[in-house]
Amino acid sequence: MKAKIVFLLAAFLMLFSVSANAQSGGTPIKGDVNEDGVVDIADINAIIDIMKNGGGTGGETKYYWYVGVIPPTDPNNPDENKENNKWTLLTSEPTEIHVETGLQLPPTTWYIAIPHSYNFQGYDSTGSSPDNVSFTKSLITISGVQYDLFTGTVIVAAINAVFKK
Repeated sequence: MKAKIVFLLAAFLMLFSVSANAQSGGTPIKGDVNEDGVVDIADINAIIDIMKNGGGTGGETKYYWYVGVIPPTDPNNPDENKENNKWTLLTSEPTEIHVETGLQLPPTTWYIAIPHSYNFQGYDSTGSSPDNVSFTKSLITISGVQYDLFTGTVIVAAINAVFKK
């Protein structure tokens, strides 16, 4: 009987110390990827989601817009984030995007990609008149996100335009 009491007391103390550690916000449990206090199959699923999303966490899609002199393919491509090629992270849905580039010599064709869900159109540099001749609009998918790709119809050294609904 005495052994049972000692065993139950030891089990109770171990149980209390484990739950206290899980609630105290102390050292995270090794392997607890989703930080729910338990290492289980949900952590394996979280790892798979991280791998599928290229290192990001699942459920959150990042939206960017692009301006450059090479056709866009990937916001994480270093060649698309130097000189006159630039991806810009959108932290909220904009009402308009002003595109004003530096000079590109020799003049060339410019590309602008904006998430398709925004349904933006090209406007002149003041944003007052729609511009239906400076760009052709097509639909592309990059990293699982659909973009409207605006391709310059003439070779120019710089862009100064507004895109909005």
